[in-house]
Amino acid sequence: MPVAKCPLKIEDNRMERQPLRDSLFACCAYHGDVHDYIGAQIPPHWHHEWEIFMLDEGEIEAAVSETQFSLQAGQGIFINADKLHRIRCLTEKPCRYHSMVFDPSIISGAVGSAFDIKYTRPFLENGPPALVLLPEEPWQKGVFDAFEEAFYACSDEPYAFEFTVRHALSQILIRIQQHTGEIVATRPPALREERLKQMIVWLDSHYMQPFTLRALAQAVHFSPRECERTFEQLLHTTPQKYLLRRRILAAMSLLAHQNLPVIEVAACCGFSNHSYFSKQFRAATGYTPREYRSKCQKV
Repeated sequence: MPVAKCPLKIEDNRMERQPLRDSLFACCAYHGDVHDYIGAQIPPHWHHEWEIFMLDEGEIEAAVSETQFSLQAGQGIFINADKLHRIRCLTEKPCRYHSMVFDPSIISGAVGSAFDIKYTRPFLENGPPALVLLPEEPWQKGVFDAFEEAFYACSDEPYAFEFTVRHALSQILIRIQQHTGEIVATRPPALREERLKQMIVWLDSHYMQPFTLRALAQAVHFSPRECERTFEQLLHTTPQKYLLRRRILAAMSLLAHQNLPVIEVAACCGFSNHSYFSKQFRAATGYTPREYRSKCQKV
């Protein structure tokens, strides 16, 4: 499909819904600026597809599972499927990127094929959560070249572009596997990451209700302190700050698409105090709720 700004459509369970499943060719090319997202951060999410993210300008932190990576312009990251990840700017300057999100079946073909059993599935099940891509690494030059070939073929869609994209993405996987070594074992998801996903799902489902840390802890069978520790270590934030961000995102959607009075929008998104809502909304977006609604209506 032609290159587009990433829409980041996220389901209630924080799994990103890529527009790939009903496509004849499950691959998308995107470009954008991380500053376009609220708080200059792509929020925590995961998806069943592989992702290759290349930073063109600026400086970012990419957090995947329990590890944080600082990326400079010209560097990138390969993110494995089903791994919780987020990206945030480390500078006020533009943080522009281009990326590809693609279903592993593009490379593996039919389930049970040699490509599936020998290469794709072992990497899905036990490959590294992420791999930083550095242009100065000699073995990675081929990765960068293959990515550019795949990205522009997917963007421009010349005749038989699918063959070009499949071949280029296959070359990337081959080079990464040759570097990381043969992967044959399987491992269960890390417990803390799975619990974090559960907490995010719970917060996203209950953001309109009064919040207590104890209620969150009971929902995921963690202690309150462990809930806080997991958020701090994996997301570098607190459950309360995550919840505030989620409420602001919900308010942005209502203001853009509904004609509810602002005070009702606040109440629907879990804010019991209208002035506090307006203050937090402006701090997060740079606009008052009314200014943001007016801006959306002019688009």
